Amino acid sequence: MAIRDKKVLAVGSNSDIRALAGPDTKLIDLKGRTVVPDFIMTHNHPIDWAPVVPQIVNSVASPDIATVRAIYGQPLEQFAKFPQVLGEAVRVAKPGSWIQILFVWDINVKSDDPDIWWVGKHVTKEQLDRLASNNPLIVQSREAILRQGREEMLNQKAVDALRKAVLPDREAGIKRALDAAEIDGIPAGSVRRWMWPEVILKDRIDLWKKMLQLDNQWWTAKGQTTWASFLYHYPNNIKAYRNLDRRGEMDSRVAWGWGAIPGEAEKRDFQDPFLVADLATREGTGTDNLWYIGTGLGNTDGGGCTTAQPRNKTPEEIRAVQLPPAGSCAGAFQPDSPAWELVKQVGRYMAGHQWGDVSIDLITSMIMNASKVGGLTPEEIRARHHVADHMFGWPRPDQIPILKELGMYVGGSDMYVYDKSRVWMENYGENTLDYIVPRGGLVAAGIYQGTEVDKPIELTDTNLFLQLYWVITRKAEDGKVSAPKEKISREIALKVASNWAAHYVLKEDVLGSLERGKFADYLVLDRDYLTIPEEEIPDVRVLMTVVGDKVTHPAPSLANELGMKPTGAAVELGGPEASY
Repeated sequence: MAIRDKKVLAVGSNSDIRALAGPDTKLIDLKGRTVVPDFIMTHNHPIDWAPVVPQIVNSVASPDIATVRAIYGQPLEQFAKFPQVLGEAVRVAKPGSWIQILFVWDINVKSDDPDIWWVGKHVTKEQLDRLASNNPLIVQSREAILRQGREEMLNQKAVDALRKAVLPDREAGIKRALDAAEIDGIPAGSVRRWMWPEVILKDRIDLWKKMLQLDNQWWTAKGQTTWASFLYHYPNNIKAYRNLDRRGEMDSRVAWGWGAIPGEAEKRDFQDPFLVADLATREGTGTDNLWYIGTGLGNTDGGGCTTAQPRNKTPEEIRAVQLPPAGSCAGAFQPDSPAWELVKQVGRYMAGHQWGDVSIDLITSMIMNASKVGGLTPEEIRARHHVADHMFGWPRPDQIPILKELGMYVGGSDMYVYDKSRVWMENYGENTLDYIVPRGGLVAAGIYQGTEVDKPIELTDTNLFLQLYWVITRKAEDGKVSAPKEKISREIALKVASNWAAHYVLKEDVLGSLERGKFADYLVLDRDYLTIPEEEIPDVRVLMTVVGDKVTHPAPSLANELGMKPTGAAVELGGPEASY
């Protein structure tokens, strides 16, 4: 492969490519190692993960701002270590500065282990107030898979600090969260997403920017060079990324969307016709490293409802099992809602969190009807390429032709195959297991798909090839194969994570494959993903990641062989990749 000005100039045989070399050409001989296109994750949250990587926070923020500690091992082992770890953090932290303690669940911590639900049981607010009387303290789980749970607890100092710093236009949602935390330390709704950019580092955009940069760089060691997500509308998020972009300091590419969080901001903000018009016409604008791909509204659009009939009881992951038009399933898609208004004005709906097939009934109905009110023809509707995410409990087989007809793209978390199949089977039965990430049916229909990770895996000795393994084999947490007809080949899985995902992020002309004119974003692997036994796919290691002409992650073994310095956040800050 020949690369010039950050893009692929040509691919071919060694002799073909060597013939293009000039006197200043840099030659890299990978000695037969496998090269694949970069991974594009269509739903991830590095803005959430950066503050829960202790190596990142402690390398950027001094103890007078924040001190972060992580505890590893099995849950009961971690709880036993907790008082000692917290005591050490209190001794290091300056009085009044923040402390954050993380229970780090490994990928192998069982999701049905009752001890992973620890708030009020293994840790109490009284304990936090007693052990950290002079510092605001937050204790959190850092989960590696979805069903391990994301719990958090505050001491009184943290409740007081957050209440004092709350912004007037967000007061309703935050007040509810903190009123609950006053009682037992458990906020009614997560505070972690806004706590770091809006409170702890509100006046230190330089530190927030550096934390985001390091986490994005760390993710490139996992194989992700492009990711899509909401930046929500917290000012420091967009400020930080635009600052990085303008300074040429982006180590990955970010396809961002506007998402109204907390929910009560939706209707208020969408009363501004200029904002609605701006968001509805912004898609595709930006730079090569930071561009806009759509607008999403509502957290659990559609209410988390399914038409599947339960065998025994409602699974905990779904709030209700109802048939439309039950009121709690209405979600964000009613006529004259902000989502409806956006689609009517020819905006691209970037769906953030779809759980349950009722959500897809609602979103497809909204797209059809709001678009017609806006005067769009069927061809114009298809050209918008609206998206829906997650694929937990959807689509039903009869919904796939509707998604195709509307020209929609979908994202799916392959992790659901692993950690949701058993629970779904127990509650709904085998005949609806194809409601969970049914990639086979979507491939047959010719629908572009993307893959998601949606969990912090920086501290684990794994990477994004594990996501591919789950949909190639359809093996669930209990070892059983779930809906085998929905399996896809490893070639198709790679396309889902690269070429097809490029369509989702509106950059299929320059991303997703290694061919002339596209960006040279690629991964160098330690083994041939396309030929190794399936069971070895989770063990694939990324030895080098390149974004354009920038090497963001050279693992020590390959870097030393090529005469390069091992660099990148994962290596320099002591992640698992430092030993590769």
